[in-house]
Amino acid sequence: MDGKTLPVDLWAEKHKNEIIRDLFRLVRVPSVSDPASGVKPFGRECINALETMYALAASRGYEAQDFAHTVGRIRFTPKWENHPEAGIWCHLDVVPVPNPEDWIYPPFSGTIVEDRYLIGRGIQDNKMPAIAVLYCMTYLLQNGWEPQKNWCLYLGTSEENGMEDVRWFIKHHRCPELSLVPDTGFPVCIGQRGCQILRYSIPAPLDEGETLAFRCGSNVSVTPEKVTAVFSGGETIRTQGHGFHIERADEDNAVLQMLAALEERLPEAGKALERLSSLLSSPEKMGMAFADADSGALSAKPTQMAWANGRLSVDVYCVLPVTADPEALLKAAVQRAGEAGAACERVLMRPPRLFRKDHPLVDLLTGVYREVTGNTEGPFIMTGGNYASLLPNALGFGPGMPGRVFPESIFPQGHGDYHQCDESEDWVHIVRFMQIYVRAIERLDRMDTWDGGNG
Repeated sequence: MDGKTLPVDLWAEKHKNEIIRDLFRLVRVPSVSDPASGVKPFGRECINALETMYALAASRGYEAQDFAHTVGRIRFTPKWENHPEAGIWCHLDVVPVPNPEDWIYPPFSGTIVEDRYLIGRGIQDNKMPAIAVLYCMTYLLQNGWEPQKNWCLYLGTSEENGMEDVRWFIKHHRCPELSLVPDTGFPVCIGQRGCQILRYSIPAPLDEGETLAFRCGSNVSVTPEKVTAVFSGGETIRTQGHGFHIERADEDNAVLQMLAALEERLPEAGKALERLSSLLSSPEKMGMAFADADSGALSAKPTQMAWANGRLSVDVYCVLPVTADPEALLKAAVQRAGEAGAACERVLMRPPRLFRKDHPLVDLLTGVYREVTGNTEGPFIMTGGNYASLLPNALGFGPGMPGRVFPESIFPQGHGDYHQCDESEDWVHIVRFMQIYVRAIERLDRMDTWDGGNG
């Protein structure tokens, strides 16, 4: 592009109303992934979100392709054979809004405050990057950019619910040679700790005709503050602990307390409950002690309980260091459980992923971020997962960065950030994101090869 081209930030300001209009149009779709819906694969609203993006793409002359209402793709360049493809992966599904009355602003309307703070469920995680990338590409193509590679925007519909969308896509379709995932922080996320959920179970017979149900909270990666056991006759047992993400959880665990409380109530299972409680008290006792220099020690805590068909089960959420071998850990856990008289099976696994820190892609993206922002942060490893943990040759790249504020006059404590009430995005941050991505796309397009990152 020549020197007469309007800079990205000024161009974005010129198109501000249009960008916000399209973002709010997408936010108004309450696209919570619901695999149990009668509309497959993830519910009517996720399809509506895809179709909204297709319409926005078509209005600008871009080709959109739907993959079984599971993943969408917007193509910005002709499909050149023998040219590698870069995919930028965003997700259109959002976390639920269980208590809309806790919001100050409507969750699915799109509200702007002080001409700067945009508010609505999914506006930060992850609909803003989807709209911003659409406009980044429009900026580049309207201003004479001549791409040398194939560039596409991929749109998932179940990232918040196990990433079955991308798992399905990988099995059935060819993935891009390079994938960027704007669903983490800047400058570059080079590694993601993995996770697995192990389900331990023991026989726990009740009196004939009696049943037992548990309430433990809904987030399997967080230790519950309370666990309630309710017997069919109305008897109720409650335990209290501390609610923290697994990596910060302490020893005050309400699930372990419930196992101890049930020892007296279920005498036939008393000894088995005692052994299970001891087994689940630490990764070392579970046979899964592991740590590495890049990402620290494995964390594992029980977070869920259930009873069915005469067996009591406990789900343990494990955060895996980036060099951990999930299969070896599972084998060790099964063996140790058997020694304690319990069964152990894996019900979910997301493998750890580590990208080469010395790869030219990492240097390029880190350099672009530093040039645009003046910040000096370097590549990092995250807990939690996004599409980059599953896609080949993939890196997390934005949109998070230092400097975001949530003014107390607009956002009470616990409001404003992703997954929170009054989830928001800052217009200033959107513009900065676009500046970074436009420069990164131009630089990546000129690279000779993208190979060799993480497979």
